[in-house]
Amino acid sequence: MLKNYQNNYSMSIERVTIESDHLLEGEFRDKGRHAGVIICHPHPLYGGDMANNVVGAIEEGFASQGYSTLIFNFRGVGSSLGEYDEGEGEVRDAIAALEYLSKRLDQDARVTLAGYSFGAWIVSRAALSTERFEALFLVSFPFVVYKSDYLKTFKKRMYFVGGTEDDVAPIDDLYALYRELTIKEKFLKVIATTHFYPGKEAEIIDFIKENF
Repeated sequence: MLKNYQNNYSMSIERVTIESDHLLEGEFRDKGRHAGVIICHPHPLYGGDMANNVVGAIEEGFASQGYSTLIFNFRGVGSSLGEYDEGEGEVRDAIAALEYLSKRLDQDARVTLAGYSFGAWIVSRAALSTERFEALFLVSFPFVVYKSDYLKTFKKRMYFVGGTEDDVAPIDDLYALYRELTIKEKFLKVIATTHFYPGKEAEIIDFIKENF
């Protein structure tokens, strides 16, 4: 069930099917054809899905700024077909979601790729194979599980959110990566919270409102 803070947008929900290796369920909110965002959820094997509180906060933030939003369940989650594929198939799912979103937007639309935890890793890996975006928005990139050096190769705008008590995405690792990024347009929001951002959703929303 989607969290209460998403209710402002509930009237515009369109349930959609995304064609990846398997059919995926998604929800699209149409805010126009000029800007859009896909949002990838946390780890499927640990309860992650598109109804996650952080996914909802990212979605609300971008929708409030006029972005059409696409959330979806990775393969094997909810009503999405298939099964967990250790990240490889999930990257293809993210690319399929981007392709779906692109068809709902103008050719020159502003596109952001966003993700939380496992979803941040997946969406950033998907970004390696496309130029169809202008910014990455990554919440709690899971440094203790996945390598992050490739993030230094991106030349487009990057936004990071991290928690001071996050044991999956340690804040010191985030600071180290952020310092090493050579791009001019990089943004960082640090929140006093754990990996799960309980009660901190509004701070994520406000960060998006301030920067998009």
